Amino acid sequence: MKLSCVFVLISVFITCSLFGQESPVFSQDTVNISIPDAEQRFVSKNLSLLMSQYDAKIARANYLQAKLWYNPNLYYGTTLYNQSDKKFFDNQYPGGEVDNTIQLQQLLTIGGRHSATAKLAKVGIAQAQFQLADLLRSLKYQMYTDLSDLFSNQALIKMYLSEETKLKHLVDITQQLYNKGNAAGEDVIRLQAQYQGVVAQEITSQQSINSDEQDLRILLAYPGKTYIVAKVTIPVSIQIPAYQILVDSAKKNRPDLMLAFAGLDYQQKNLKLQHASSIPDLTLGITNIGAGSVIPNYWGISASMDLPIFSRNQWNVASAHYGTSQAQINDSLISLTVESQVTTSFVNLYKLNNQLSQIDAQYEQNLDEMMNNAFNNYEKRYISLLDFLSETTTYIDGKTNLLNLRTQYFNAIHNLNYTTGIDIIK
Repeated sequence: MKLSCVFVLISVFITCSLFGQESPVFSQDTVNISIPDAEQRFVSKNLSLLMSQYDAKIARANYLQAKLWYNPNLYYGTTLYNQSDKKFFDNQYPGGEVDNTIQLQQLLTIGGRHSATAKLAKVGIAQAQFQLADLLRSLKYQMYTDLSDLFSNQALIKMYLSEETKLKHLVDITQQLYNKGNAAGEDVIRLQAQYQGVVAQEITSQQSINSDEQDLRILLAYPGKTYIVAKVTIPVSIQIPAYQILVDSAKKNRPDLMLAFAGLDYQQKNLKLQHASSIPDLTLGITNIGAGSVIPNYWGISASMDLPIFSRNQWNVASAHYGTSQAQINDSLISLTVESQVTTSFVNLYKLNNQLSQIDAQYEQNLDEMMNNAFNNYEKRYISLLDFLSETTTYIDGKTNLLNLRTQYFNAIHNLNYTTGIDIIK
């Protein structure tokens, strides 16, 4: 009897925490969310996405800054100490001349370094946009899989609770019969073991639910006390596009592939910038010197340039050459990876689609009827305990496998969308 009471307490605890949404530690707010609701909230609330949007704005600001011309340099000098008048900061000489030096200089990049820098910064805008698109693609795929896994495990929990109720009823009845000498003690132990097995499976599913909810609360910016109930519609069958269409879509739409191509463009423009930087900049200036010059009120022009004797930026040019070659190899690697990922996603979805299409439409209903009949028949002692336990195991395995297959099918659809870069299957 004591063991039976323990099972009752376990069942009550799990039922309250899972479906009453009332935890022993704190209360939770329940949110029912569908795929369209999750998509809408994700775009407007996901913090990682909102942060990454600033990367694109930062890149554009850097580009606009790089386009600006260098500021002119204005120099002004005057007398510190006038020896004639014995005064500080007195630039008035006896003849009336004023001792001031004024110089205006402008830096000119005659090798095209300024325009090359701006073009390089412009590539950074494209890279930031591709990075944002790839982050959006990855996080959305994670959201889909978390929702489908959550939906599957919540369905499993309902099944486990239903089975626990039935098994608990049979444990109580068999225990009473055993107390009266009308049932074997082994029957009680077997039913209790079956009950405990279902509880263990339920705990495993609950742990998966906790993990999925944790991810979804972060992805969808829900408070920590939010309990999410997933509402997912899994399609019965779909039309899978031809393989070559999927490959072409990936090559055209994958943001990570576009980012790799932008990386090559970046290295090529960086190479041009380093070549341009090997040509020294020219500084032009206009100078006016007052009484302090040999010629009073002197006006002159000046030009200055570094002499490329020791450094001609040659090793930065070499480094840029290596970076370009590396980016070309990276493009090839990413292209092979994308095509391989599309192939794997296509094959997986094709097999799952075939497998689901071969399942009898009445299979799930037949499983439910078999379990109900097994319970009623054993309660009336029309079948043996071994037959009942065998049918219970068959039912749980059958329902679990069917739910897992549907979840894998749903995830495979979105994995194909993920690998092709667009929602090619709605």
